[in-house]
Amino acid sequence: MENEFDVEVSAFAIVQAIDGVWNDQEFSDLLAEMEFGSIEGLSKDELREMCLLSLQDLTPEAAAALVLKYRLGDRLNDAQISNIAADMPEEKLWEEYSDMALHEGLFYVSSLLYTAFPNVFPEPDAVTATVRITARHEEGSQLLRSSINESFLLRLLAGGMDEDAALIRLFEDQLAGDSLPEAQFIIWTLTSESTAEDACTVELLSSGAWLDPLRSTKSYSVRAWPDKAARKKPSPHTSTIST
Repeated sequence: MENEFDVEVSAFAIVQAIDGVWNDQEFSDLLAEMEFGSIEGLSKDELREMCLLSLQDLTPEAAAALVLKYRLGDRLNDAQISNIAADMPEEKLWEEYSDMALHEGLFYVSSLLYTAFPNVFPEPDAVTATVRITARHEEGSQLLRSSINESFLLRLLAGGMDEDAALIRLFEDQLAGDSLPEAQFIIWTLTSESTAEDACTVELLSSGAWLDPLRSTKSYSVRAWPDKAARKKPSPHTSTIST
């Protein structure tokens, strides 16, 4: 069992928004799209507030279409934007939309729309978690030092979930195999920091639909590995900080 690890879930939190996802330039761009006029002299807080107030001057569906076009217009056509905007008040599309590659972006769009229209759009519920991973053998230590990517992390996390968890039910074969390409769309962001020769700490962001089963989990042991194609080259979504 060279790839056996001890995992500790040291932090778990439900979040409605992620700091920095919507920045001053983006608020300015959205205000321009809404023909707000001059923003000269507005502070950072005022930019955000004026953007939210301007969105509230639109119908919720029109506001959704505008924000979707701004954030995801390079990946969605006008018909898709119209359909999604109509569905957003009723559905958690960051969990349910058919194209998993859009889930992260749809969460960010939904978080802004919920702030503007809290009684119209569903409450966003992404999850941030921090896990400490310790390898029991040298081969596992080498993996921690070189390949903390989404597929590896999902196999580590799955070990702390019951069989009825959505991740296990929908991806049981991929978790047990050597290819889990959907992992990059399930884990939205991750950073890893080496804390010892055989250990690291990972911070991650994902949908609650996938990670809620870890809410009450404290520690467990699991056998895990990265996808075969990813074992020599870390995922581009992973940033590793060595200490």
